Amino acid sequence: MSLKQKVGQLFQVAAFSNRGEEHKNEILSLIENFHLGGLTFFQGSIDQQIELTKLYQQKSVVPLFINMDAEWGIGMRLSDGLSFPYQMTLGAIQDDQLIYDMGKKIAQQCKALGVSSPLAPVVDVNNNPSNPVINYRSFGENKENVARKGIAYMKGLQSENILDNAKHFPGHGDTATDSHLELPQLNHSNERLHHIELYPFKKLIEEGLSSIMTAHLQIPVWDDADNMPTTVSSKIIKDILTEELQFEGLLITDAMDMQGITNHYKNGEADLKAILAGNHIITNSCDVAAGVQCILDSISSGKLSISLLDDAVTKILAMKRWVGLQNLHTINYSSALHQEDVEAKKLNQKLFDQALTQLGKPLAVDFSKKVAYLNLQIESKTTSTRDNVAHHLKEIKKKKEDILVDGLDTLRVTVFKWKESDSIESLQTTINTLQEFDHIIVSLHGINIKPFNHFDIPAVIRERLFLELPSERITYLHLGNVYGLDEIKGYDRIKSILVTYQDSPYAQKSIMKAFKKELSPIGQLPVSIQHYSTS
Repeated sequence: MSLKQKVGQLFQVAAFSNRGEEHKNEILSLIENFHLGGLTFFQGSIDQQIELTKLYQQKSVVPLFINMDAEWGIGMRLSDGLSFPYQMTLGAIQDDQLIYDMGKKIAQQCKALGVSSPLAPVVDVNNNPSNPVINYRSFGENKENVARKGIAYMKGLQSENILDNAKHFPGHGDTATDSHLELPQLNHSNERLHHIELYPFKKLIEEGLSSIMTAHLQIPVWDDADNMPTTVSSKIIKDILTEELQFEGLLITDAMDMQGITNHYKNGEADLKAILAGNHIITNSCDVAAGVQCILDSISSGKLSISLLDDAVTKILAMKRWVGLQNLHTINYSSALHQEDVEAKKLNQKLFDQALTQLGKPLAVDFSKKVAYLNLQIESKTTSTRDNVAHHLKEIKKKKEDILVDGLDTLRVTVFKWKESDSIESLQTTINTLQEFDHIIVSLHGINIKPFNHFDIPAVIRERLFLELPSERITYLHLGNVYGLDEIKGYDRIKSILVTYQDSPYAQKSIMKAFKKELSPIGQLPVSIQHYSTS
C-alpha cells in the first residue's frame, strides 16, 4: 500500500442512504481520492443502504468497513429496521443468555445488510438520572450488571464474526453534559474512576473485547491540560487503557464532528492528535482532506512515525479479515426479508416479557368488581405515541365503552381516554368519575425516553393525578423511562406499578400477559429511583 492509502485506512466517514445524488457523489469522491477505510451509516432504509453499500464497495480498492449505530438493532437508524429493547430495558432482565441471543441476532442482521459492526455494547455505568446522552442506552447503574450484560452482548456479536465495540471509554455515565454539544468533565478521583467507570471495560477486556470507542470526556485527575478530551489524550489512552488495562484491540474514536471536539480544535488537528494518542480509526472527521494532510505532514516532520502508522493499519486490516471482508459476497437481503424474521420477533417478545418489573404489591385486580381503565396519551414532539393497551393488543376486543379479554368472559372494564390536547377540565371530570370504581388501571404513553422537560409528562399528571385518585385502588402501567417515575408526585402511594421501561407493542403485550397470569413480572430495576432501589 502507498503512504496515502495507508493514511486513508484511518478514516471512516458518515454516510446516509436517505440523501440525494450530491451526498452519494461526495462519498464516492472521498473513497476514490482518499482511500477511505470505512463508512458509518446513519439514517435511511434497508434497501437504499444495501444499494449504496454495493456501489461504495465496488469503488473501493480495499474493502470498506461498514459500521452503524445499532445498539438496539438496525431499527435504531433505519426506518424499516426491527428494534430490540433499549439497554436500560435489558438491564432489568435476569437471564443474561437472552442478551447473548439478542447480540447474535443483531449480528446476523448486520451481516445480512453488509454491516460489520453495530458499534455496541454501551458499557457506561449510568449513575446520573439527568444524563442527557447515555441514560436509557446504559444497562443501568450497577457496574456488575453492566459488565455481565456487556460481556453477553459482546460474545453474541463475536459468535457471528461481527465486531464488538465497547463504548464510551472511560465511562460517560455520570455526566449531565452531552458531548455532542460540549466537552463534559468528570471530576472524580482516580480511585472512584477505577472502581466504577472502568470496571465494565476491565471485565470485557478480560473476556476478549475486540474494540473500544474512546469518548470526548475531560478527566482532570488523569490529564489536566485545558480542553483535553480522552479521545486525544495519550496520558489516558496509552498510559491507562493500553498499558495499565493492557488492551491490545482496536481503538475507534467517537464521532469527531461532535462539538466536544470541534469547539476546541481545528479541522484536521484533532484527527492527528487522536492518532498520536493511540487511536487507530478516526470516525466522522469534519474534513478528511485536512486530516489526511495533517497526518502526512506529521510523518514528513517525524512527529508521527511510520511504525505507529503501520501498527494502526495492520490492526485495521486484521479486523477487516476477521469479519470476512476479504471474501465480499453479493448482498442478498432486503427489507421484505428483514420483516419476515419471525425468530427476531419471538426473541423481542421474550426480552420484554423478562424485563417487565413489578413495584409495590404484586399485581392483583379483581375483575369481578367494577374496574376502570384510564389511558393517558402524551402528544410528545420527541417521542412517538403508541396505541393504547386496550386498542392495540390482539387479546382485547372492544365493545363500545367496554372491553372483553379472551378467556375472561365476565370481565367488564370501562375505558377512559385523555390526550394532552384535551382540556385539563376533562381530565378532572374523569378523575372525579373514577372515584366510584373498585379498581383503576392507569397507563401512560408518550413519555420522552430522554430526561428533557420532565420527560414531557404534563404538569397536570405530574402534580395532581395520583394525589387525587384513590392510590390504594390503582394499578399503574409506566410505559417509559423509569427515571420518569420520580417526576410524578404520589407514585409511591400507588398500590401496584408495572414498569416496561419503554413503549412498544411487545411491552404492551407483556402487560396483558401479566394481567392474564400468563407471566409473572420478574424484572429487577437496573437503576434506583426515589422510592425504589436496585436489588
